[in-house]
Formats: sequence, C-alpha cells, structure tokens
Amino acid sequence: MKLALDSHYTIGKLHLCCEDYGCHGRTPLPHVILADGCSAAPDSDVGARLLVLNARRLLPQFMRRDLDASGRQAQHWRLGRRVVRSAARQARDMGLHLAALDATLVVAWCDGLTVHIHLYGDGCILTRNRDGMLAAIQVEYAENMPYYLSYLLDRQRWALYQSAVGDARIAQRVRHLREGGDDGRLEAFDTPAVFSFPLAAFPTVAVATDGLHSLIEADTGARLDLLEVARSVLDFDSLDSDFVRRRLRKTLAEYGRRLVFNLDDLSLGVFAAAR
Repeated sequence: MKLALDSHYTIGKLHLCCEDYGCHGRTPLPHVILADGCSAAPDSDVGARLLVLNARRLLPQFMRRDLDASGRQAQHWRLGRRVVRSAARQARDMGLHLAALDATLVVAWCDGLTVHIHLYGDGCILTRNRDGMLAAIQVEYAENMPYYLSYLLDRQRWALYQSAVGDARIAQRVRHLREGGDDGRLEAFDTPAVFSFPLAAFPTVAVATDGLHSLIEADTGARLDLLEVARSVLDFDSLDSDFVRRRLRKTLAEYGRRLVFNLDDLSLGVFAAAR
C-alpha cells in the first residue's frame, strides 16, 4: 500500500495574520500536526507554532505501537501536558504571555495500517471509506470555548474555564456527520478526543481545524454544509506532491468566484492510501 501525505494552511478572510500552523513528514512515521491559535489571545500565531514544533519533537512518545485504544486515551493528557509545558518554557523565554498558547492542537500519524489522531480542542476529521462514502467528525465545545492545553498550566484559568462553559460534564460535543444524517454525543470537557481509522476500511483520512466549517456565502450569510466542503477539498485530481495545497487553493478560488469565503484560518492534512 502506497501512502500519499500532504498538508496546507491558509489565512481566513477576516484575519490580519494567519493564526493556524501545520506541518507533515514521514519521519519517524508519516504524520500531520496542525494548530489553530485563538484570535482573542495575544501572539497566538506564535503559540500555534510552538505547540506544533514541540509536538513534532515529542512524536515518538505518541507513536507507541503497543498501545490499544484505551491505552491511547490514558496517555492523551500526559502527552499533551508534556507538549504544552515545553512550549511554555519557550514562550516565557520569548517574553510572551502564556495565553499565547491558547490554541487547538491536532496530532495525527499512521503506523502503516491505521491513522491515529489526538485532538486537543475543537476541529474536524474527514473520512472516505472504500465505497467512496464521506463522513465527518466535528468536535465542538459549549459557549464556543475549546478546552486548550494552555489551561493545564494555570489552575485558576482551568477552574474559570469550567465555570464559563456551564455544565462541565457535557461541555464537549462530538458530532458524526454522514451522508443521509448525523448523530452526536455530549461528554465531559476533558474527555480524551482520541480516534483511530484503519486504512483498509478508510483509504482517505483527513484532519482539519474548525476553519473548514467557516465558509460563508457573502450574499446570504449562510454557512456551507461541512460535508459539502469536505467533498470539494478531498476531490483530488491526483496524489502527486503538494496535492492538498493544490486542491485547497483551487477549492477556495472556486468558492471565491461564488462569493463564498472562509472567514477563519483553515488547515488541512490528508493521509490517502493507494494500491
């Protein structure tokens, strides 16, 4: 099985600078790492980069082959804490407020058979199965307040977060969107968002920041359906080098001609298996 891999990030229509960041690579295993800085936090573009680069350095600890699903859930916050503590030391050295690390982080990698994903904050996962059917998982939080890793650095902010989201026992919403319907569940704010997808069943697995759901029709203010956007961004002409960058740029240009714009920054990374 040949695995194609690529990622790309781009600025939103209403942003002065891009607060998303991402990278991908094949060492030590094929991986995609994305971050989405909070617009309300100072220097979150820098914070997003610090989180991604520290997660990349700590990838071998995420990629333990001996862990099953329950093991990955058990280590989820331990690994996230290591990433954000390392990023916090660097932020302090740069004279930044630790709120700069208010950012979603997505860490995804492939062990050859399965794509594993750890999501810290909000974001999207897209899949296409062997029959070509698309599905999406959207992780959201009450009051539009994602649970960022940075809250682990400050007990007072951690407590304030729980107060702000209302009932912390149901503050995380995981939506499963499929062609023909969707369902979802409410969970505690700190429930590990850990997912795995076997490539044999899902030859295409993509991760994205919530900017994927920020495409708005300028004339009506209507938000585009997430699965409609997924169909567009995953409609690759080929899986040659930079296939995600080419497709995402083409998709956004086509939408732009229809006066449809991504208001938020957008990052996308894709694992695509071809036999």
